[in-house]
Amino acid sequence: MDWMRLYDLGTGSLLWVSGSVFVLGLIYRVQSFLSLARRMDPAALKNFRACWALSSILHWLVPANVTARENAPTTLAGFALHLGLIATALLFSGHVVLWDQAWGVSWWMLPDDAADWLTYACLAGALFLAARRLTLPHVRALTRGADWLALALTVLPMATGLCAYHQWGDYDMMISLHVLSGNLLLLAVPCTKLSHAALFFVSRAITGSDFGKRSVGAW
Repeated sequence: MDWMRLYDLGTGSLLWVSGSVFVLGLIYRVQSFLSLARRMDPAALKNFRACWALSSILHWLVPANVTARENAPTTLAGFALHLGLIATALLFSGHVVLWDQAWGVSWWMLPDDAADWLTYACLAGALFLAARRLTLPHVRALTRGADWLALALTVLPMATGLCAYHQWGDYDMMISLHVLSGNLLLLAVPCTKLSHAALFFVSRAITGSDFGKRSVGAW
């Protein structure tokens, strides 16, 4: 198989398609969410309070919420997964160089060793969350195929990128699979539970604003 032809496809026209689907799809999901919120609970969006919305988002990103404190191992695994994925996607030197070559824009890059450890942390977090779904009865009962699909789509670019970086296995195959799985992830985000990449902030903002107006406090 001509892996490098697939690599060129994944970094060329396919990337344009997946990037467009990612951006436009998330815009559509956010607009649909807001439209549903207006129909189901008009009071929640009335006199929106940005300060309470931001407070609620920060409580979940820090994290400072009760759920996170009471489930520390799960919270740590979730943060390792998300932080590793986002940091390496945006700040890994190889990715920044590609942006520079394509668009002439560049920014600060993570040291390669730091990106490497963040990748390990991301994969370890994913492994912990997968084990949790398999071993805890109440979590296993709620787990569906879509949950496993979302986790697999998230892990695949990280795993293949790690193999390509360390040249484990055939490099041309691994780097091509890394690029193709990255495109697949972008395509899947608006269409799966991974849309929480945007909907998390919208739902937190609406809930936080509404609760703040009711003097419940940031939640």
